[in-house]
Amino acid sequence: MEVAKEYTDIIGGHGRFQLKILVFCFFCAIPHCMNDFAITFYAPNIDYWCARPEEVLQANISIDEWRRSSVPIIKSRSGIDEYSHCKVFNSSIRNGSLYHLNNTDPIKCNSWEYDHSLYKRTIADQWDLVCDREWLVGMAKNVYMLGFLFGSVINGQLSDRFGRRKIFIFCLSLFLIFGFLTLLSPNIIMFLICRFAQAFGITSVFVNSPVILAEIVSSEYRSIYCFTYKYGFTLALLLMPLIAWLIPDWFWLHVIFTLPWVSLLCVFWVLPETPRWLLANGKFSELEKLLLYAAKKNRKDMKKAKLEINDFIAHHSQEMLKKEDKEEKASVLDLLRPRIRKNTIIIFFSWFINSYIFYVLSWNTNDLGGDPYWNFFFFGAVQVPEVVIYIFLCRRIGNRRGLAIANVLSGVCLIVLVCIPVDKVWLTILFFVCGLFFSSASFDTGFVYTPEIFPTVMRNVALGSSSTVARIGALLAPFVHQLADVTYPWVPMAIPGALSILSGFLVLLLPETKGKTLSDT
Repeated sequence: MEVAKEYTDIIGGHGRFQLKILVFCFFCAIPHCMNDFAITFYAPNIDYWCARPEEVLQANISIDEWRRSSVPIIKSRSGIDEYSHCKVFNSSIRNGSLYHLNNTDPIKCNSWEYDHSLYKRTIADQWDLVCDREWLVGMAKNVYMLGFLFGSVINGQLSDRFGRRKIFIFCLSLFLIFGFLTLLSPNIIMFLICRFAQAFGITSVFVNSPVILAEIVSSEYRSIYCFTYKYGFTLALLLMPLIAWLIPDWFWLHVIFTLPWVSLLCVFWVLPETPRWLLANGKFSELEKLLLYAAKKNRKDMKKAKLEINDFIAHHSQEMLKKEDKEEKASVLDLLRPRIRKNTIIIFFSWFINSYIFYVLSWNTNDLGGDPYWNFFFFGAVQVPEVVIYIFLCRRIGNRRGLAIANVLSGVCLIVLVCIPVDKVWLTILFFVCGLFFSSASFDTGFVYTPEIFPTVMRNVALGSSSTVARIGALLAPFVHQLADVTYPWVPMAIPGALSILSGFLVLLLPETKGKTLSDT
């Protein structure tokens, strides 16, 4: 009897066994995505002003009268006159009316009042993250991305060494523990520490889920399973604004975004170790049990399956182990070798710029004006057609051209956004959503195209390094407002937009991969 080349030839490339794992990973993606973008609703843009002194409150002076009489007018980031959020004139009450001393300069506030008409509680008003402390809101986003960056590197290596399943379950537990500790945070420092740990844990889902799905199905089903898994993120993006609208309180939102992990942890037995990892690490008895279980779940002929499994393990185990021993190990430095240096630099540049653009847009939907909940819903909705459209487009014109088009058009959208007048809200939303569409398309195409242009021995390190470079771009995104303050309002959008257009044209210098066999050397 001929020995099966792949274990999926024995258990089936797609069946009940694989579907069960796909459903588990799909539902893991939902709370994962919710926590990635939770800061949008934890620290939204809300109006605030210097708190009224006790004597002003006792005089029943309204907020509007207080601001007209005691708060200086300044220029906003967009050049519009507005009341200062951080300074106030030294005022006094005379005959029941409010006066400020004209010969005094405004002084810094030491306490604030907040507009709770849309959001009942945010981390900004809970810990006064405004004015001189506003940078801590950006730090909350940055710390999360740092945890994601370290987790991507460390969890990937730990998973290769100790197994996908063990690290997956450990990181689920880590996320849960620090998720609930976040709720107990007495100050912003504790909040930042917990969010870093949460991000570190949550990356196990990001790193391991696509790998697990790819290693349990046959090649013809890999793209289908991985794209179906991504729709878990899309569903989360569509649900988030509805949940945030119903519960406009960051504390209870965090409870909702964390609790689903409890149920997932309770059914962790659904997730097995992958056959590929068991085979590569010589766990042959465990591999045999798993393949028999998978064959039974997929309703295969068990007598025939048992014989094929025994033959498969006997024939392939030594051969695969020898091949692994002889396999050349690549490092990040190998990506800078003369023959592929150009590819590496261009791909890194593309990932870096696109990551910055994607997170600047996705984290700042509150800046659009209009209803922030609808704005975020549009952000989620754009992901639905994007995957389908870009799969079709790239099958027709190739991944290289698809990536180039996405980079150029996302850059154009950013530059156009700078030129749109402030009062043209719907025009702003239109190009904002288009920018998100092409930025998301660039991410998806990059994940497919990057491994195609590097040889087998450095394919994984190339994709991992590109993802790490992308996180560096994401680290800059939270400080877009601060960058506008110290330079010009157009700088954080126009310059990255121009660089994205440049990266799109540079991508055309990379090799075409459409219809070509992947390189091994």
